[in-house]
Amino acid sequence: MNIRPVFFITILLFAFSVQADNAKQFETQANAAIKEFAETLKSALMLSMQTDGSVKTIAVCKDIAPRVAEQVSTKYNLDVSRTALKIRNPENQPDEWEKTVLRSFEKRLEKGEIIKKLSFSEQVETDGVKQWRMMKAIGTDLVCVTCHGEKIPEPIQAKLKKHYPDDQATGFSVGSVRGAFSVKQNLTDN
Repeated sequence: MNIRPVFFITILLFAFSVQADNAKQFETQANAAIKEFAETLKSALMLSMQTDGSVKTIAVCKDIAPRVAEQVSTKYNLDVSRTALKIRNPENQPDEWEKTVLRSFEKRLEKGEIIKKLSFSEQVETDGVKQWRMMKAIGTDLVCVTCHGEKIPEPIQAKLKKHYPDDQATGFSVGSVRGAFSVKQNLTDN
């Protein structure tokens, strides 16, 4: 019996097992980071809506959301952000990978998948850098349509126009995909 094929197969199985473990570890960490980001942001939005009103709540997404993303990114040692096909903040522009995933989320939603289950992750290589990437859809809730819906009150429209003159992030209805959380982690060679 030739031992080389058995040895080679054993090495391949070990490599696939390590890869699967790494993927699972990344997804667990990314999901925890997304959950913390989403819950912190939603709490801040709800509190602001109740205490400050809709117009002042725009500052939560404009000023607080980037700080929360930075804090969560640091805590989990990941790059955590939000993006969408129809962006409000130009700094949230999706890259090509994110655009593809966002379009797939919309198709999956049309086919009947539950929005809370819309997520996708994979290992990619971009410009010679290997990364784990993950996205999780952001559904449009009732609180979202105040600033992202089809009929936005005039005072809110004026404030949005002031801060985001090229705003595209309107026209959403409850239950649609408004965007996604996006997580990246560069891989290091061991």
